[in-house]
Amino acid sequence: MFNLKHFHRDWVGALCLFIASLTTALADPGPLAQAPILTSAASAPNILIVVDDSGSMGWRRSGQPKRPMQQAQDAAISLLDSLSNVHVGVGSFSRYNFGGELDQPVVDLDTNRALIYKAIRDLTPRGGTPLVGTLQHMGRYLVGLGGTVNPGNSSSSSCTTNGQFRGDLILHPDDAPRAYPLNEVLPSGPNKSWRRSTAPSPICHWCQKNFLILLTDGWGWGNASRPLRDYCPTCYHPLISVAAALNDIDLRPDIDEFDGSESKNNLVTYTIGFHTSQTLLKETAKKGGGLYFEADNEAELKAAFAKIGEDILAHTSGSASAATFSTSLLQSGTDLYLTTFNTEHWTGDVIAGRLDAKGRPGPARWSAAHQLDNASDPETRTMLTWNSEDTPPVSTCSGSSKASTASKARPGGVPFRWDYLSTLQQRDLLGQASASGNLVYERKWGRAGSGSGQFGLPFDVATDSKGNVYVVDYDNHLVQKFDRDGSFLTQWGGLGSGSQHLDHPVGIATDKDDNIYVVQHGSHSIKKFSPTGDLLASFGGYGLEPNQMYYPFDVAVDASGNLYVVEIQNHRIKVFDAAGRYLREWGGKGSSAGRFWTPNRIAIDFGGNVYVSDYVNHRIQKFDTEGNFLAQWGSYGTADGQFRYPYGVATDGSGNVFVVEYFNRVQQFDAAGNFIEKWGSVGSGDGQFRYPRGIAVFDGGVCEGSSFFVADAYNHRIQKFSSPGSSHISTAIGKARLGYLRGERNNEKGGWGFRERESLLGDIIHSSAVFIGKPSLKWPTGGAFPSGTQAYSRFARDHHGRQGVVAVGANDGMLHLFATDTGKELLAYLPGNLFSTAKSQGYHYLTDPDYSHRYYVDGTPAVSDVFIPSRFSSAPNWRSVLVGIQGSGGRGLFALDVTDPEKFKESNATHIALWEFSSSDDPHLGYTLARPTIALLPNGRWAAIVGNGYEHTATGTPTSGQAELFVIFLDGGLDRKWTEGRDYLRIPTGAGSVGRRNGLSTPAVIDTDGDRVADRVYAGDIQGNLWAFDLSSKLTADWKVAHGAPLFSSAARQPIMTKPEIIRHPTLPLRGNEPNLMIFFGTGQYLVAGDNTTTDTQSFYAVWDRGRGRLDRTDLVEQVFLRTNQSGGRITDPDRWQELKVDYRQASSGDRYGWYLDLPDKGERVVTDARYRDGLVFFNTLVPTDPRPCAAGGTGWMMSVDALTGGSPVAPAFDFDDNGIVDPEGDTEVIGGDGKRKKKRVGYAGKK
Repeated sequence: MFNLKHFHRDWVGALCLFIASLTTALADPGPLAQAPILTSAASAPNILIVVDDSGSMGWRRSGQPKRPMQQAQDAAISLLDSLSNVHVGVGSFSRYNFGGELDQPVVDLDTNRALIYKAIRDLTPRGGTPLVGTLQHMGRYLVGLGGTVNPGNSSSSSCTTNGQFRGDLILHPDDAPRAYPLNEVLPSGPNKSWRRSTAPSPICHWCQKNFLILLTDGWGWGNASRPLRDYCPTCYHPLISVAAALNDIDLRPDIDEFDGSESKNNLVTYTIGFHTSQTLLKETAKKGGGLYFEADNEAELKAAFAKIGEDILAHTSGSASAATFSTSLLQSGTDLYLTTFNTEHWTGDVIAGRLDAKGRPGPARWSAAHQLDNASDPETRTMLTWNSEDTPPVSTCSGSSKASTASKARPGGVPFRWDYLSTLQQRDLLGQASASGNLVYERKWGRAGSGSGQFGLPFDVATDSKGNVYVVDYDNHLVQKFDRDGSFLTQWGGLGSGSQHLDHPVGIATDKDDNIYVVQHGSHSIKKFSPTGDLLASFGGYGLEPNQMYYPFDVAVDASGNLYVVEIQNHRIKVFDAAGRYLREWGGKGSSAGRFWTPNRIAIDFGGNVYVSDYVNHRIQKFDTEGNFLAQWGSYGTADGQFRYPYGVATDGSGNVFVVEYFNRVQQFDAAGNFIEKWGSVGSGDGQFRYPRGIAVFDGGVCEGSSFFVADAYNHRIQKFSSPGSSHISTAIGKARLGYLRGERNNEKGGWGFRERESLLGDIIHSSAVFIGKPSLKWPTGGAFPSGTQAYSRFARDHHGRQGVVAVGANDGMLHLFATDTGKELLAYLPGNLFSTAKSQGYHYLTDPDYSHRYYVDGTPAVSDVFIPSRFSSAPNWRSVLVGIQGSGGRGLFALDVTDPEKFKESNATHIALWEFSSSDDPHLGYTLARPTIALLPNGRWAAIVGNGYEHTATGTPTSGQAELFVIFLDGGLDRKWTEGRDYLRIPTGAGSVGRRNGLSTPAVIDTDGDRVADRVYAGDIQGNLWAFDLSSKLTADWKVAHGAPLFSSAARQPIMTKPEIIRHPTLPLRGNEPNLMIFFGTGQYLVAGDNTTTDTQSFYAVWDRGRGRLDRTDLVEQVFLRTNQSGGRITDPDRWQELKVDYRQASSGDRYGWYLDLPDKGERVVTDARYRDGLVFFNTLVPTDPRPCAAGGTGWMMSVDALTGGSPVAPAFDFDDNGIVDPEGDTEVIGGDGKRKKKRVGYAGKK
């Protein structure tokens, strides 16, 4: 079991540095990081490539153009060509020592490629295969053969030589540890030619990973040292024993973690059987912690090396120091609950302990991860989710061989069981990127010609609601109509001047009534036809006037029947109404956002988003229907997400975007431009293209299947790619994934080959544990609160003895609730809005062997006792409600009724899950990264109050892009519907736009008049504004931004991420100064990739709200730091206000509204909440720089200053000299006495 003492020692620093973003939410700079931003000087992994150079590697193999050695050399170099930021050495078999030769000691690959490649090329086949001695010798090399003895961690991040260890090695360290002298365990090392090598060890840092790749075509021989000979009971061969030992033993006991904790500097062994298949090599890799591959030719060998490279990178990704961090500590009475996460395996834990009589933490009482891993049956777990759909799930499609006899799916809270899940949830678990599966080539039709079903350059393609396919045939001047399988139905057009004729048609689209719109390049016009080809209308004509068209190339139709026309040579989009009347236009030639260079195609999704293929700019641009720029993606290139002349664009019913490139590829993206899948290459074979011009999607939903059709112009054909309907889909993999999430382990190594987990409980990073015990909020009786039998005191008495619960979010996709007495999981909740079919999102991604960390339920929930109707009772009564968030995992909140843990059962799913509210309900909601506040408001309703957060996606509304306050009434979603104004409110600030999105951070909700009803809210935003919101009226229509403007605006590039700390001004009267509140907050950001390298000056502010808005820094006193005798200490000027002869604004004097302090260290920022105590304001700063290899998180300062002035405290505020007591002796400093000011003893304002 864990001992809590080790964690308790470090939790404060860890909390500051790794959970810094716990209480933050913001909006503009870029995508949220999906792993902790742990600053560190990384330690590159060591990779030893040992190549069999025995005589058989020179034999020619039948049908192979190269000898095995040359194939091995080419494959090894191919692997290294794909790697960077690694250290590499080369080994082989020695002719002199029945073991290994160190041909090239480990060096940095990036600066020594020629040296390493030469060592590989110089290998010559000869001799035998002493595998056992070679592996043992390489182990001794990692211990070290020369140099300084026991140097410990190197301070250099570029280190490749680090002396040698001398002493005892501990064998079987985790089971029955026993010390053996090094020279008995690993008696000798490899040779360098005929001499013994004296190379120092390449292991430099405690977090460094070490790998060995052993390639051989023969059977290993040799013997191991006596301590290693039978290292494990099942090690039937000494090669297996040596690999097991090197993976188990700490090869550098002198290299420990910074706090002295032991780390295991071991070796992971991979094996490749080249022209041989051996159980021996397979078992060697298994016991050595690596993987085994077989190869019979160079292509297979390169694939094996590539897979090993991927696995090595997976072992070393996520953090430079794959370590365990404590993220939060919850104390309830004498009970302690510590949350942790590990960056190597992305696991987490909740560890329960207890304080002894002296207030010291004792041994752990339980570990939630241990309890979960050792639970008897995953099927017995109580796991719930939210179903927001009424449509039938996959398993109930007509004709499905997997159809359920009766669907159990229903909207609302449901058990996490297959038959209860919605369409989207089942699609997620099936791993389906489209409506009913991943799309593959199905069929083609057409050839060059002028007959029916033949084409003279098919230029574009469209589909109608029935799946019929319409093709514009450029050289034949036709529209041809087919069914979805390519059977010819009809055609119309032909070159001429009649109403039915067409002149070089280039673009085509359909509307909701299946009418067809054809763009004619030759006549600069658009014709509208019925599905049978009857002319209905004609628009445009050559010219530059608004109602004319100049080389139109494509058209799209929105839900209102408006036409969006691409003018290719005018580089713009023109919009006409259904009758052809000009409405607006946007664009113009250029490469900036919103401008085009030869736009080709256009598409509109069901949400009204407009996508344009910007051909020469090699990108897709996204707009709203008014032409407001929303987003763009793409650049020139062949990588995923890049384009070489994007031509056609289309969307499906899930908002996915399909792009066909002129250079013969189709790519699929989600609506945000994240790459999903790709198809095609140049050629005339099935699934290949030759300069395609258009693409269309038919989305038949789950039951009918989906397809896209490509106008393969210069192959003169249409190609269809499709997914099967659900009647042909096996649900087996979806059910297996569901079982995996429930805790089944049988598909991790065998079966479906899902991602292997070290533990079921995922990492807990930005979620703190929340305790739910007996009701203890002491809500009053009467006034705004019920009395009599409904009094809160009655509720508290009735639930006095309820089961204690600890709730915490984890990045295994669940909110977990554990019993406080045993650690047993009582309930797990999977938010419904986190289900997704996107490639690297959703719950299916957690099973992906190539999983790279992302967030799921990564925020701290809020719990409060509230008086509302519930699903247990339609009449209002007291309930304990948990409101959860997902942090960077998703744009949504959820509410659970946690009143009675005895009712945490699947049969109560509908009653426990109260509601979910997400960006699908209101796109103004972004990623809410901070704990919500639950409060009673003046209208008599309870609400969860949050800022709108980060990366909200709303467009086309008056407040799109603004920072906004969300007030979500707890009883508002009980009918599973959300109506703005009735069920929730948004209070916009007016600051922000679609082009420069803002976002509101964590609100501070306060009660200004002491009646326990919240009436005022303060919150900062990402653009540096501090806002006050007035909620004092009983009429929600009167709730608004106080002052009609920001209360305060900070300097540029100073995002306010933290929750403000609010106090009543301690010295000035309320009258005449209403509301007379001091607001304390810091600035800075630590959430987006790259934040750890920003160096903008950040500040800490104290702002007085006395009813005047639009304050800025000139209204405050600039506080300054004074020189101090201690490098680890800070002093601020206690006499600054007197020296400047300024004071707080009053009726007849003073003009200041607070103070500010610019933080002096490069990159220093405030990302945790401030706290006020006894006249002082305490806050911590973060400096995300720590140059030590394996270090993470950076450094920072603990700050404590006078709340009114920002000066150093008169008396010491903390134990500066770490002697265990706070006293003037070592915790203060004398300032002044230089003629400018009198001597004065003050406490330190900061401690590093």
